[in-house]
Amino acid sequence: MRNLKLQLRGLALVALFVLSLSSAFAGGHLRINPYLNTDYSIVSILNPSETDARLKIYDEAGNIYYSQVIEAESNSQKLFDLSHLEDGAYSLVLVSENSRVEETFLVESKKLVVTENNMQIAENRTQNSKSYAFKK
Repeated sequence: MRNLKLQLRGLALVALFVLSLSSAFAGGHLRINPYLNTDYSIVSILNPSETDARLKIYDEAGNIYYSQVIEAESNSQKLFDLSHLEDGAYSLVLVSENSRVEETFLVESKKLVVTENNMQIAENRTQNSKSYAFKK
């Protein structure tokens, strides 16, 4: 009997964890990172919604520089050339029927400005190791 209670408690904890993960990404997820030492940036997009979403890039004045439909229940990466953008703040926005996810970024000297808060860096764990870790 005690074993059954422990199993049920463990099952309830796993179910709660899975539900919290699915609700955390219910509205989608955006991430922008520079691509090597170039004018390009990689945008990672997660749209778990059952409806299509629209990805847009706006400047501070609200002008749209990019717009594309992102299919429902998909994840993808897109490579963007930032060399044509003027220095300033921009917003990367993923909008669906029920949600809006926004990530702001800065462009200076035709490149994405990276801060410790908005980038994950792949770094070598040891000098001889071929495995990599991500740190925030």
